[in-house]
Amino acid sequence: MVERHGLRLAGAARAAVDMARRETNPRAVVQILDAVMGARLCSPADLREEVAAGSRRGTALVRQALAHLYPT
Repeated sequence: MVERHGLRLAGAARAAVDMARRETNPRAVVQILDAVMGARLCSPADLREEVAAGSRRGTALVRQALAHLYPT
């Protein structure tokens, strides 16, 4: 969580993972993750941490995209 002007906001990694989890199109998932990385808003490790920390529901495509884009 980040606080801006008294509002609590999700960080870039959390927002991207939440958005990607709701996608059913694998290309859209890749685009979402690639966009936050391209803008240097978070690291692959940040994205992996968010996937690991949250519910596993809807993360199959996200995990596949992370493994494809940023293999460890």
